[in-house]
Amino acid sequence: MSEQLKDQVAIVTGAGKGIGRAIALTFAREGANIIIADKSPQLASQTYQAIKAIGKKAIAVTTDVTQEESVVEMVRQALEVFGNIDILVSNAGIQRRYFVADLPREEFQAMLDVNLLGAFLTCQAVLPTFYTQQQGNIILIASDSGKRGYAYNSAYCASKFAVLGFMEALADEARSYRVRVNALCPAGVKTDMGKMLQEADGTSVNDTYFMEAEEVADVALFLASHQSRAIHGQAINVYGGVDYRLTR
Repeated sequence: MSEQLKDQVAIVTGAGKGIGRAIALTFAREGANIIIADKSPQLASQTYQAIKAIGKKAIAVTTDVTQEESVVEMVRQALEVFGNIDILVSNAGIQRRYFVADLPREEFQAMLDVNLLGAFLTCQAVLPTFYTQQQGNIILIASDSGKRGYAYNSAYCASKFAVLGFMEALADEARSYRVRVNALCPAGVKTDMGKMLQEADGTSVNDTYFMEAEEVADVALFLASHQSRAIHGQAINVYGGVDYRLTR
């Protein structure tokens, strides 16, 4: 079977663990060269070693998506090593749960900074390359919380609703440059971030109905591939075949 992303170059932010790591490995198995962008050099290195072990090319770049200089440097290194960029997966994100009445302003700002500002900065940094080469593919990892508000998740929901609005606006702009822009909206996923979630009473969130990160990665692969060439400006639900809302 031919590799769906053979010789393409893909940036994946937050690729040190969770959904980002799963996407990076899935894309690498399909022939892509990967820029592993993560704030943690240790986690980025672990993903790099995993990609190297399957015989594929990658570089690990310590990246803070909330800092413009860091993002610009990451893109510079990608172009220096690989010569071009074909795919951006803006995945880096954080989630913390609070009652609105108890939500510290700094926590609200942190979720906006990573989830929304980070998406903006990474997209802005790759767009000149995409527009010049008249092709590119941007995949934003949003959330079902970008479509429906949930108690104790006001800041996270606000950031992800904003990501979907940003995606739609960017998709409208980028269309004439032959750059596709879409978003994935997963429900619960079995990641470290998911395991850290707690209910308002302090008990752990029931994750028995959560998806594996690889399930999300496979949908990201579809969006990155030629098979999805007719899809643009869409926010695709990724619910793992389960109506998770009935389990709450």
